[in-house]
Amino acid sequence: KIKYIGISEASPETIRRAHAVHPLTAVQIEWSLWTRDAEEEIIPLCRELGIGIVPYSPLGRGFFAGKAKGDVGSFLGLFPRFQGENLEKNRILYSKVEKLAENYGCTPAQLALSWVLHQGDDVAPIPGKSH
Repeated sequence: KIKYIGISEASPETIRRAHAVHPLTAVQIEWSLWTRDAEEEIIPLCRELGIGIVPYSPLGRGFFAGKAKGDVGSFLGLFPRFQGENLEKNRILYSKVEKLAENYGCTPAQLALSWVLHQGDDVAPIPGKSH
């Protein structure tokens, strides 16, 4: 017997349809200081329906863990935010977050993860690891 169901990377329409068939327990989305698109529709919808939010990449695909400072590598280089002008603008953003983290006596990664954790009791982020 299946008691709990979650889905990942779904549109608001898909979340509503799935939730109507069987109440969803969680929706997994990319959400971080750096990726906040979900705040427009997905987060409010999950809260309206009582669905838990499971953000992946709370460190911005490693951006806040230091990738902004060095070589982004071949995999991350595929994402537009790690290319050319976007990367330069994002490195400026990282510098600002780094200074803010310094003021709090923590690392940018700790600050970014703390931000996600403080978005509500219905949020359970899952940071990944790198090789």
